[in-house]
Amino acid sequence: MASKRENYDNEILNLRAFYLVLLKKLWILPVAAIIGGVIAGLIYFMANVVYAPARNYVTESTLYIYFAYDENKGSEVDFYNAYTWNILVKAEDTNLPIKADDNILDRIMENLANEGYREDVDVTRQDVISSVNADIPSDVRVMLFTVKNPDRELSGAIADAANEALVAYGEKNEAFTSIKLLGRSDTKLELLPDRMGVAVALGAAIGLVLAVLTLLFVSLVDDIVYVPEDVQRRYALPVLGILSGKGQEEPSFFRNEMILAFREKLKSVSKAAIICVDDKNGKIKAESAQSRIGEVLGDGLKSEVPEFITMTLPGNDNESFEKLSHVDGVIIAVSMGKHNGAMTEHLISLLKKIDCRICGIVITDADMKFLKRYLGL
Repeated sequence: MASKRENYDNEILNLRAFYLVLLKKLWILPVAAIIGGVIAGLIYFMANVVYAPARNYVTESTLYIYFAYDENKGSEVDFYNAYTWNILVKAEDTNLPIKADDNILDRIMENLANEGYREDVDVTRQDVISSVNADIPSDVRVMLFTVKNPDRELSGAIADAANEALVAYGEKNEAFTSIKLLGRSDTKLELLPDRMGVAVALGAAIGLVLAVLTLLFVSLVDDIVYVPEDVQRRYALPVLGILSGKGQEEPSFFRNEMILAFREKLKSVSKAAIICVDDKNGKIKAESAQSRIGEVLGDGLKSEVPEFITMTLPGNDNESFEKLSHVDGVIIAVSMGKHNGAMTEHLISLLKKIDCRICGIVITDADMKFLKRYLGL
């Protein structure tokens, strides 16, 4: 029964090979982190410095609220929280019998008008509403009233007008005995937290994660082969041997494996063609593979191995079918670390269509240091 093949687009990722390849590309990770940090820092700088809105001037006032005694509850009024105060300051008080004249916002506008700020000319109600905030940090009797406005003088004027309005409000509303102003700060430019470091660190982390995920995704869809086991599993063909790259010494371990495979798999083959999937033009790599095979096998095995001829890819030669009819089989040479998976698939499919025997695959230009790490040699 034929074994099931795994194409490069659906095969299981060889994590050991992936991590070893990742070590070779480790420089990508710090570079990605640096780029991510720079981009995040630039975005933060543009958003918070170059195109940042005008900074506000802040005036803070502290007021103490004396609540009236509620005879129905038998205790002081205690339902005025921060939310309630913001509603009262920014809208009309529905508890007062004269709503048009005696509410906090109206009195603030009147006080500003008395100081020379004309309504809808120098300041609008919306300006005041946007600038003020009433907060009750813990004790409902203590209010922290904050004014933030880009205009320094207006920020202070609104604070003074609001403080006077709140004190007057405490005198008129039956829920209070009185409201007293405990203190008012100087009007100062708002201090904004500098989070450039946080932005850069976050950008670097995102860049690092994206780089790892990208490398993982590329490996999942990559057609590059790195180890013979992946080649054999993908194409369901025996790997006859591994040839080192140019300038690398052929380890005796891989040389002995190759001799053993050639003796076993090619003992019934008298003549074999070598075709390299990376020979897009001519047969230079096929000839190089033939030369390296001869060097590895040595002269002592000439009588035990077939005669080799080199061929270009069938699509580049009109006489390919004629040449293939005079050989007993084909050895496919596949360069390690190259994007040649699709072409390898195509060549195997073509050879099977014409009923040409495929003896096996030889991996060329192999990184022996990588393979030794992979195999633990």
